[in-house]
Amino acid sequence: MPNYVLLDAVKHQKKRILPHTNFNHSSQQHHASLTINEFVQASTSFPVVFMKDPQEGKLHATALLGFIAGKNLHFTQNDWLGTHVPASILRAPFELGPDLQNDKTLALYVDEDSQYLSESEGQALFDGENQTQSLLQVQKVFADYFRDEIETQKFVAQLLKYNLLTEIELVIQYENNSSMKIKGIYTINQSELRLLSDDLVIDFNKKDYLTAVHAMLASLGQVNRLIKLHNGSEEQKIAGVQMRIDSGEE
Repeated sequence: MPNYVLLDAVKHQKKRILPHTNFNHSSQQHHASLTINEFVQASTSFPVVFMKDPQEGKLHATALLGFIAGKNLHFTQNDWLGTHVPASILRAPFELGPDLQNDKTLALYVDEDSQYLSESEGQALFDGENQTQSLLQVQKVFADYFRDEIETQKFVAQLLKYNLLTEIELVIQYENNSSMKIKGIYTINQSELRLLSDDLVIDFNKKDYLTAVHAMLASLGQVNRLIKLHNGSEEQKIAGVQMRIDSGEE
């Protein structure tokens, strides 16, 4: 588990950041968060869906990296099996968290146990107590992420307003005749999408929402790719996966 603490110029003065040579910190992630500007690229590798935060109840854009909790099918010791790496994975070893001095703002946190931190090699974060260009670049990455997440939540709000989301479940059928359900996944409601007025379609197009909508729909075909990756690495083989509207029944 990551050990995130508030980044501190004194405490972390000697810390250096190493490049991502692999992504084994993501090996136990079966999904990764996305922002709307990633949807098109992400759709070439993963199913792009929304999942609900059980604590906040908010919907977050997500790339499905695998079917089983704790198993990232796109990670191997030698390679990343996808054309896109979610930015949330690339942001390691940093994350945003509450600013202890101001509860209305966010601050930069660092995973002190990360493989990407060193005191002997890599790019320095501080020069004395001053921020280096490397750290300023990290801060820019997170400023862009914060902006993109706001845009993503605006997109979610519009989808909810016009009833454009529907909850689905994935029913995984194994070759040994056992099965498993994955619930709590939301995708585009195509029936409601067809009912949008011309004015709304034009408005969605100007905001690039239509691009995101169609990327999500196209990405569902990547479920077949997940099956192939699963069957190439797991003993219990998948015979097929059904996607169906979640009725709420077991």
